[in-house]
Amino acid sequence: MAGLPLTFSVIPSPITRAVLNGQVPVEGVEGTMLEASSVNANSMKMLDQAFDVAEMSLATYTRVRNEGYPLAALPIFPGRAFLHKAVRVSTNAGIADLSDLRGKRVGLPQYWMTSSVWHRLVLRQVWGVSQEEVHWVTTAKERLGTLGYPTGVDVRLDTSGRNPEELMLAGELDASMAAGGAARGPERPAKDGIGPAFPNLQAAQRDYYQRTGIFPLVHMIVVKEELAKNEPAAVANICTAFQKAKELGLKDALANPETAPLSGASPEEIVDFLGEDPWPYGITSNRKVLELFLKDAHDQQLTTRQLAPEELFATDLPEAFR
Repeated sequence: MAGLPLTFSVIPSPITRAVLNGQVPVEGVEGTMLEASSVNANSMKMLDQAFDVAEMSLATYTRVRNEGYPLAALPIFPGRAFLHKAVRVSTNAGIADLSDLRGKRVGLPQYWMTSSVWHRLVLRQVWGVSQEEVHWVTTAKERLGTLGYPTGVDVRLDTSGRNPEELMLAGELDASMAAGGAARGPERPAKDGIGPAFPNLQAAQRDYYQRTGIFPLVHMIVVKEELAKNEPAAVANICTAFQKAKELGLKDALANPETAPLSGASPEEIVDFLGEDPWPYGITSNRKVLELFLKDAHDQQLTTRQLAPEELFATDLPEAFR
């Protein structure tokens, strides 16, 4: 008997690769596997129901779940990152630490992308600077065109086509907070007039985790709501397949500088600090980080009310993922 035909669109990584290449089949499913190159494009397409199963931005999904879009998440989180690497500052702006961003002009790719929500969350959580105390400049239109900027916050879209570094060099930005991908990519050296906000990245990442116990979630797996409601066995098998794929790819994920959680750390150092599996799946294992994100998402006016973690997910999940 042929399996249930489903189309998957997932960012390839060490912990998802085995699902995408068929090494770990999804039981009972005839999957068409697509390698997504951008979570931004993937998220926008999923809003139009382009896929049955997709990797999606946590912030975008949270907002549309709040609005009642026919999507349901699975507690599978292939994208996580400490975002310190993505923060850069103008060396002429007098920024000794991020508390000095109060009253400054700070660039974001989009105001409502997940990394931007996390940047503002951490800015308030650690340095006590609220979103109302910063002048924000975005460089791309929002994914959710009907969602305006928050009341009482200064946000403007720069339409010049220049990137944040060009804006900093022109004296029009004091700092920039880039997307989550920048936090997982190679370190960028300082250049004339621009430098990293955290010269010792690993020390900054360790300090944040020791203070908070939070390893930020950035992406999650989302399915069509009709699939979640009508095919609970398929949903269970999708969860199981992603878990098996992660187990197969975990060693590579820890060793790969593009995906390793701590900059410049060995796999052994990462495990010693974050535990055997820095990418735990399931609601219970991620409740603390989800509650923090959902509270701050509401405070930032991304959502109209504060959602509980369970409200994000399909209701009939396997016990291991609840």
